[in-house]
Amino acid sequence: MDVKLLALDLDGTVLRSNNTLSPVVGRALEKAAQSGIEVAVASGRPFGSMPREILSIGGVDYVIASNGAAIYHRHKRIISDTLRPQDVQKILALTAEYDLIWEAFLDGETCTDRRYYDDPVRYGCSEAYIDYVRGSRAACDDMRGFIERNRHRLDSVEFVCTDSRLREYLWASLEKAVPDVYITSSSRNFVEFMNGTATKANALRKLCELLDVDQKNTVAAGNADNDVDMLLFAGTGAAVRNATKKCLNAADLVVDTNDNDGIAELVEYLVER
Repeated sequence: MDVKLLALDLDGTVLRSNNTLSPVVGRALEKAAQSGIEVAVASGRPFGSMPREILSIGGVDYVIASNGAAIYHRHKRIISDTLRPQDVQKILALTAEYDLIWEAFLDGETCTDRRYYDDPVRYGCSEAYIDYVRGSRAACDDMRGFIERNRHRLDSVEFVCTDSRLREYLWASLEKAVPDVYITSSSRNFVEFMNGTATKANALRKLCELLDVDQKNTVAAGNADNDVDMLLFAGTGAAVRNATKKCLNAADLVVDTNDNDGIAELVEYLVER
C-alpha cells in the first residue's frame, strides 16, 4: 500500500464528539505527514470554521471545504464550484411554504437563522457544539432573503429540520425538481445543497490532479453520508465505527470510533504498511 494522499473528514471522524482533537490523533496526523503522506482535510465545514488546531499541524496544507465546493491551499482559495443562481431560486421557491431553519455558506463563512444561533439544541445540535455554532456563524433574521441576495456566490446552503418525515419528503422532492444540485447530509437533521459537481469525491479527484497523485494511492476516511462518494472514489475508503450505515457499507476497512482515536489507528495501519 503506497499511500500518497490521506483525505479526512473532521466532525465525527477526526474530532471527538465534544468537538475537540485528541492529542493521540493530533500526533498521528503529524506522523502521517512526516512519513511523506499528504494529509488533507475534507469537511462539510466552510473554511472559516476549520479548527485552528487542525490547520496548524505541519503538513496539513490542503482543505476541501463546504463538501467540495472549495479547495484551499494554506488559507488561499484555489478552486471553487459554487451553486448556480437559478438552482438557488428553485430551492427557495419549492420550500417557500415551510418554516425551515436555513444556513448559507459563502466566501468561507457561515450565516445562520437567528433562531438556530440563539437555541441550537432545540434543533438537534449537541451541547458540545453550542460554542462552535455561535463562534463560527453570523445570525440573520431573514435567511431566505439573505440567500436570495447572495445567490450568485454561494458555496452551499442547507436547512435544519427535526421532522424526519418532512425532511425526507423535501429531500426526495427537491432531488427530482432540481437535478443539477447535489443533496447530502453530514448530520441527522441537516439537508445540504451544493452544485451538482461539488462533491467531496470530485474535490478529491481535483486534488489528485493538482498533486499528481494516482487515485489508487489515496485513502479517505469519514463517518457520514456526505463522505460516501469520497470513500468510494479513494483507492482505500475507511470509516470510523460510529459511522452511518451507508458510510460503513462504502468502506474497505473500519477503524475504532472517533472518541476512541480511530484515525490514529488508521494512520498506524497506513504507516506500518
